[in-house]
Amino acid sequence: MSERKILSKILRLDKNIYSDLINLDNALQKGILIYITVTSLNTLSQTRFFANLLDFIETNLILIKNEFSDEEFQIVQALVDDYSALYRQQEVTITILFSSVFTATLISLIGLSICYLILKFLLSKDPKPVDLILISCFSSAPGLLVFFALVSSNIVFQFLLIMIPGIYALIAFASGLKQVYLLRNIEVVLLLVTLIFSGAILGPM
Repeated sequence: MSERKILSKILRLDKNIYSDLINLDNALQKGILIYITVTSLNTLSQTRFFANLLDFIETNLILIKNEFSDEEFQIVQALVDDYSALYRQQEVTITILFSSVFTATLISLIGLSICYLILKFLLSKDPKPVDLILISCFSSAPGLLVFFALVSSNIVFQFLLIMIPGIYALIAFASGLKQVYLLRNIEVVLLLVTLIFSGAILGPM
């Protein structure tokens, strides 16, 4: 199965794609490559989005000046200026990309480990860790669409082009879990909530 066909089926939420991928040679290597690419694109696009957002706030801050006292406005302006200066000084280097991929991978593995325990001991399934990793990697494929956020200069479009592929990836992950482990909708929701909350708790750490 060609890479283009795989991506097409994932984006279309094909009902058999993940079952087919589990039995495909070199599927895990392809999945890991997709995951690393998506994580790198997310790092680049999110950094650019926040830098543009701070520039937008800095430019339009004067519009809300009447909502604050002079002292409060100076404090807010100083904070925005400091964050803007910090983002301008930062460049996304190979080291930052590697750190981002490593951190995201660690958080994902912890979340998948919790999903594994729920599948095995709560839902009485027989999951294989490598299959869970494969589903997670390939379901991140919608995140490749984040590339378009890098070529957009509108912060609203950038935000949407970051958020929508992220939500789409969660739906793709849910589809993969349901296919491979024959889960009910409520069981899929339980696993998704677990994955999201584990990421939210571990992310700031």
